[in-house]
Amino acid sequence: MKSAVVQTITLCVASLISVSALAQTAASDEIASSAPATASQAAPQLSAKARRVQNHVVQKNVRHALTASKGLNSSGISILAKDGVVTLLGSAPDEKQIARAVTVAQSAAGVQRVDNRLKVFQPGN
Repeated sequence: MKSAVVQTITLCVASLISVSALAQTAASDEIASSAPATASQAAPQLSAKARRVQNHVVQKNVRHALTASKGLNSSGISILAKDGVVTLLGSAPDEKQIARAVTVAQSAAGVQRVDNRLKVFQPGN
């Protein structure tokens, strides 16, 4: 019983840390975008954990955009996100679906570039 409570508390603390890191990232992005850019300013480095959280958020944004797009069969599409670059892997029924998936993914929040590795689904394979 105690271990279940400890696990629940640990998960809650981890969630709070993740949300806090994401909020700090958003706040620092807002501050950086409002400040004038100079050549001597370097881009702030995110911690590994903050980057993982950011990548996960982008991945969820793309998944949501793909599933919300009417007429798009995204069931065979896997999504990887790393530092704003989204890779689409898997298959789609035809080339039109692939082109649509790429367009929808590019429009999702946080996506800087899409690496399309989708193939047309071949029945029987």
